[in-house]
Amino acid sequence: MTQPVFPVRASVGEIVRHIEQLTLDELSPRDALEIVAAWQQVINMAVAGQSDAITHLVGHPGPLGDYVEDEIAAALTLTSHSAGVLADRAAGVAAHQPLRDALRAGTIDGRKVDVILKETFPLVEGEMRDEVVARAVEESEGLTAPQLARVVRRECLAADPSTAKVRHERAKEDRSIELTWRPDSMASFGAFVPAGDAVAAYTALDALAEAAKGPGDTRTVDQRRADAFADVFRHILDTGQTAAGAHLATRHGRKVALNVTVAASTLMGLDDLPGELESYGPIPAHIARELAQDGTWRRILTDPRNGELVERGRATYRPGADLTGTVLARDVTCTAPGCRQPAARCEIDHLVPFDKSRPADEQTTEDNLGAGCKHHHQSKTDKVWNATRDPVTGICTWTSPLGITYSRAPVRVFVAPKVFDRRPPPPAPPGEDDPPPF
Repeated sequence: MTQPVFPVRASVGEIVRHIEQLTLDELSPRDALEIVAAWQQVINMAVAGQSDAITHLVGHPGPLGDYVEDEIAAALTLTSHSAGVLADRAAGVAAHQPLRDALRAGTIDGRKVDVILKETFPLVEGEMRDEVVARAVEESEGLTAPQLARVVRRECLAADPSTAKVRHERAKEDRSIELTWRPDSMASFGAFVPAGDAVAAYTALDALAEAAKGPGDTRTVDQRRADAFADVFRHILDTGQTAAGAHLATRHGRKVALNVTVAASTLMGLDDLPGELESYGPIPAHIARELAQDGTWRRILTDPRNGELVERGRATYRPGADLTGTVLARDVTCTAPGCRQPAARCEIDHLVPFDKSRPADEQTTEDNLGAGCKHHHQSKTDKVWNATRDPVTGICTWTSPLGITYSRAPVRVFVAPKVFDRRPPPPAPPGEDDPPPF
């Protein structure tokens, strides 16, 4: 049977039932391609259904209050940012009927919906924005998301030329720095800044790269720019001062440094277990050993048998900061489900709220302290979420306003099976005068 050209006018159930009756091995390449399109229509329609459910949840939060997005993030194992994207999409779809109808029919996908909402956001709410959104939906067919973005941006400028200035001012408010993980222990570092600032930074790096070139230097100009970029910030961390001579702010009363977690046995070269780089993740043993010797970094040693904290490098710690440092090193990130905020940028929180009527030393303990980003710390302070930590397993359990519990296991260093091998050494070979063993 020849397949129809998707998308088609049908419900999700009808499309899925049709697909499940087919045997892929019996389809021609053209028909198989239509089934790919059919599944895409199902995905688009599912996004519409999810958006409707989120809109209902936001409109009827019950005990969730202002923390609906946190519950969504925990339930779907998403970051807070990703949950916010879903919530923004749901709000936009609910506000624009043409967008909602197209998504429900499966004729537009979630990415294009996000593009339309983002590009039309600077327009004043009302008839003008509604008309641009409606035209964007009509023009979306046959366009990729980047192509659609340019079309919608042009529509916005035509509808209200003043939006160009609005867009720039709004974009300036969103200026930020982004660290993105890459394979092979690499990362990319991006800055979203006004064009003038970006060109100034690039020009300075270009000059530094040119000055760094010497006889026999085989690095490419891109490599020298990248090295010059890294040298600027390593120098700041090493000296503790900005380029203008101002001292860096401290965190939790300690000099700023970055953490590399490594098993003691790996640091001594007895094995090659992966280490853990703060704000990045697992790194090979040779890189962990290299960073642990660098003054810019603070090493955190763990017991290779169970991953528990053994020692923290003392070079950047002041006496009396052991408890704070231990909690930050132990938790690695905010302990809320799905949150990746590095512990060094978190607040230290009493899991069981501090009771002024009880002795402080009974409450301010390692087992009752945890790292929490400002947002998740506040959600617990507001008694919307509750958190506990098992002192034996190290598992942090967060309970939502709906009574649903989410757990986060402690971050461990990898353990090689051989570290558990405690067999005695083999006996020495018998001497010539030793009696035989029989």
